[in-house]
Amino acid sequence: MIVNIEFVIKKGDEFHGIPYSILENGRERWGGSKCREAYETDEYEILSKAEYDKKVEAFCVEFCGKWKESTEQRYNEMLNILPPLKWTRGGFFISEAYTLDIHPFHQKFMVGDSIGYYEAYFRINTPRDEILQSLSRFVKAQREKEA
Repeated sequence: MIVNIEFVIKKGDEFHGIPYSILENGRERWGGSKCREAYETDEYEILSKAEYDKKVEAFCVEFCGKWKESTEQRYNEMLNILPPLKWTRGGFFISEAYTLDIHPFHQKFMVGDSIGYYEAYFRINTPRDEILQSLSRFVKAQREKEA
């Protein structure tokens, strides 16, 4: 049997990667009571898997990798609040996802002669080198602004 999966999103709501509902062969998945026709209104948009994947990717590109400075206190608090999902060389992913496979990432980073603390969101499978290159660009831009 061929299964047709569609994703329902609510128009006007800010998209954070999670659909409002998922339809399987025209009916809500997991025993929901609504069918496709209930969502064919101006309030909702029904997306194919390919359209939904494209929307998720656009969200990830826009949302991930936006660094901000943090503090040692926040870094330690986030490190101790939940066990890190991945932890290496002063950087770690918090085990609780923001959405989808996107997790908060915290990094202790040498800036000149001092240590800086930074945070951003990344997909859990983002290569460590890519994360550090992104942070290096952010720190460099911050230092140039200050100069």
